[in-house]
Amino acid sequence: MGAYWFSAYLEKEGGGEVEERLVYGEKFVRNHSGSKSYVHMNTDGFFVTPGYVMLDNFEPISFSSTPEETAGNYIKRGCSLLLIQHLVTSIRHYRQLYDEYLNKLSGIPVNYMVVPVINAKLIKAEMVRFFARKGCPFLCIEVDLINDLKNVSWEWLVQAQAYKRIPLTIRVKDSENTSNNYSELWSSLSKQYGIIKLSELQDDEIVSFQNLKDSGIFPSRGRLTSGGQADYNLFWKTQHSLIDEQEKFIYHNPVPNVTIMNGQVKQVNQTLVDRKPGTHIQVKLHKHFV
Repeated sequence: MGAYWFSAYLEKEGGGEVEERLVYGEKFVRNHSGSKSYVHMNTDGFFVTPGYVMLDNFEPISFSSTPEETAGNYIKRGCSLLLIQHLVTSIRHYRQLYDEYLNKLSGIPVNYMVVPVINAKLIKAEMVRFFARKGCPFLCIEVDLINDLKNVSWEWLVQAQAYKRIPLTIRVKDSENTSNNYSELWSSLSKQYGIIKLSELQDDEIVSFQNLKDSGIFPSRGRLTSGGQADYNLFWKTQHSLIDEQEKFIYHNPVPNVTIMNGQVKQVNQTLVDRKPGTHIQVKLHKHFV
């Protein structure tokens, strides 16, 4: 979309205010750069949000018979970076299976990262080091029963984490024993062994801001920040409920009217206008701002 600027209401701690954002090519920039003239994009009547970073819980890509179409559904919901779960099923062949999985994702139209999901009974220190080298944002340990967490060799995993500080988190499959407080046990284990972890269990689809910082995804994505990717959504205000004098948006799972990824329009009114394949994004530095 070239070089342009627009105004947006940005939420901040203790309130918010309208600020201007400059876009040059694929990125937000602090000052005018390059030889192009900046034009004004009128956002009157629209509410602007960052592009969503989402975990594919709702429609797992790995289970989809049409990954490109499924990825397109995420874009229509405002996703500009999709964290795709990859179930690790082999102790010996996980490197090869990872490469094969990346090949399957090469045609999807959204930018993506891969989140390895490893059962607590399978996880090894060398897996932590391998996926950290591959730039995965975090690693998810799948737990069947509460004793699975107690039987992991945490000392070795923590030692492996020291290489690139990739965070760990857990996903619990033990839905029957609701009395077990897995969150409390996970917190206790993390303190006992010094585990580098996501600050919050990622139960929702949209990745929390704190987890974006923990994983190293922020500041490149997740906010309208200078130096970050020009990923954002436009919502037509009159189609949604508004409150407060400043017309702050209420999030009730609305869909954006326009989604921009890497400075390019990807969808308009729930129709994909750009099906160009996305890019596999890798984290360069975990725990950047922590």
